[in-house]
Amino acid sequence: MVSDIIVAILILCCIGYIVFERFYQKALRKTFKHVIHVNGTRGKSTITRLIDAGLRNCGYRVFSKTTGTIPTIINTSNEQIIINRLGLANIREQLRMMRLAKKEKAEILVIECMAVNPQLQYISQEKMLEADIVVISNVRLDHLHEMGSTLPEIAVSLANVIPKAKHLVLGDTQFFNIFQEKANKYNTAVHVAEVNNVEDTLNTFPENINIAMEVAKVLGLDLDAFYEGMKNYHPDPGAFQTIKTPSTVFLNGLSINDPDSIMLVYQSLLKEYPKEDITILLNSRNDRPSRVLQHIELLNRLSDHKIILTGTNTHFIKRKLNKKYHVKVEILKSIEDLKQEKIIYAIGNIAGPGMEILQFFRNALEVHS
Repeated sequence: MVSDIIVAILILCCIGYIVFERFYQKALRKTFKHVIHVNGTRGKSTITRLIDAGLRNCGYRVFSKTTGTIPTIINTSNEQIIINRLGLANIREQLRMMRLAKKEKAEILVIECMAVNPQLQYISQEKMLEADIVVISNVRLDHLHEMGSTLPEIAVSLANVIPKAKHLVLGDTQFFNIFQEKANKYNTAVHVAEVNNVEDTLNTFPENINIAMEVAKVLGLDLDAFYEGMKNYHPDPGAFQTIKTPSTVFLNGLSINDPDSIMLVYQSLLKEYPKEDITILLNSRNDRPSRVLQHIELLNRLSDHKIILTGTNTHFIKRKLNKKYHVKVEILKSIEDLKQEKIIYAIGNIAGPGMEILQFFRNALEVHS
């Protein structure tokens, strides 16, 4: 009998806490004029940072958070603060960001989606952020285990963040019908980013600028002021970058890890650099088995180039490429050896030796300067 009473009390306490937290979240959300939730396969961190900078120049008090190379807050004073996590990432972090943004009296919260699982994406949007503007940058073959093995399946997963009776901004028309169908059910307006012919591409991909500008249009902002503000954005530490040292041109694509995105960037690089001078550097990590297999297939497509491997799984990848495709690759022995290459297109992952290699070339650039 006593045990039944204790269980009943515990259940009531849990229910009470859930109800309280929901009311608290609702109260938090009402403190912001707008919440902008940035999702998609590629470009989320840079788009978040571009929107942040543009809004500041339009006079808004902004608080932003990205989960890119290094999870980072950009507070209302425009200072970058690294997020130190105790343990694994958890979507409840989004609620903590809302509390911090409220404490700083932010008018607009710009926040990158940190969930991959479709159900968690839905919870992040519907039960936490309740963003009135949601961005879906693009749909690429990544996170296959969690989001689906085909592009349409991934598009359906990403659609879990579509807001109700608000605004959805798409980076392109790919899978427009999938997004439009759900948006119609929610009475949500769909906006496809238009091409903006700007003189300065701000060291990022034009698509990222187009998406940020589309958000500015949805908000009815002065586009010239918004674009001027974007010129002062804080780049993500791992964003694509061209580093020209005295010996080597290092093309940092380490944060580009799905095959479609890697090849899109590769095709654009061929317009600027001689194909025969490009070396492919793959940094692999062992917690993404499906991605390792994708990279093996990708390297076969790039087998005209010299290929260098680093990170984990290097011997496995080398053996598979040699046995299945008869593709010869090298395993990196020393970062210093990379200075022998004319042009390096680095891909795969920025974790582990990836960041070390990137910093090596950045240091070489600073010494030269």
